[in-house]
Amino acid sequence: MNISKILYKLSNNLNLTSNEANFVFTQIISGKLSEIQTSGLLMALATKGETVQEIIEASMVLKKKSKKLKVGKNILDTCGTGGDGKETLNVSTATAILTSACGIKVAKHGNRAVSSKSGSSDVLQELGVNINADLKKVKKCLDEINICFLMAPLYHSGMKNVANVRSILKVKTIFNLLGPLVNPANADMQLIGVYDKKLLLPIAKSLKKLGLKKAWVVCGENGVDEITLSGKTFVIELKNNKLRKFVIDPNKVGLKKSPLNKIRGKNPKFNAKEILNLFKNKNTNPFFKDIVLLNTSACLVIANKAKNLKEGLILANKNLINGNALEKLNKLITISNE
Repeated sequence: MNISKILYKLSNNLNLTSNEANFVFTQIISGKLSEIQTSGLLMALATKGETVQEIIEASMVLKKKSKKLKVGKNILDTCGTGGDGKETLNVSTATAILTSACGIKVAKHGNRAVSSKSGSSDVLQELGVNINADLKKVKKCLDEINICFLMAPLYHSGMKNVANVRSILKVKTIFNLLGPLVNPANADMQLIGVYDKKLLLPIAKSLKKLGLKKAWVVCGENGVDEITLSGKTFVIELKNNKLRKFVIDPNKVGLKKSPLNKIRGKNPKFNAKEILNLFKNKNTNPFFKDIVLLNTSACLVIANKAKNLKEGLILANKNLINGNALEKLNKLITISNE
């Protein structure tokens, strides 16, 4: 196949076949293309809009070439797409820790910031977690304390071939979509936030075809890649191999709506301090607390630990105020640095 012909096809708004998509991403991940070619392909795909088949083929290529963490089933991930440009605090990272404190095994997949100021690995490193821990330590974390962090480049070595391009472009590409689909621990339960409502169905369909057990794909109003307090959140649930749409209104689960600027983040140091304040129940940003509780509640429903969001909120809040979340973070720091 010829990359120039594929670029021409994409520039004419034509979708790639399965074979073409597989070829393109094999070339990209293998480092066989120049940065100019890679940039052109990623931007052409983004402009056209990635299809389910293109997303699946790309994720299959990444999975095939990735390092695996073999840990069994009933594992949850809160990795979202990022790329919403809202510069909020690290909601999904705090959610992962609190969810684990509630008794769910969580393998948090993540990376450094690409289109924001603080990615999950940036804030965890600032908190003292060894984000570059080897497989043995990572597995020990998950086995002993129900949580681990999976630093994407350590498991997807081919990502280094697009890292510079993504950093330079600083725009959303298909690689934002792939992170949640290629968890090295093969998490079979997920809460995935996406930055655009139109991505809900493609991602949900991709998860279904990839064989995931249960997931919520969510997008808040104004393109927030979390379950938001600033308005309604649109959800597509994958359960029993079927898709179901519904909407979450924070008012209906007993939480007050609040504008996004109330959870505006800054650099990793600032965001880490906010997480610590939350877990220590000291000088806590109440809006950050509520959004973390709400997203954790969703994880508990996904994992069948709570029947509904209201019940999940009670359980999440209990494990926050009793210090379990802080203890979980401290143990993650200790074991990952052994």
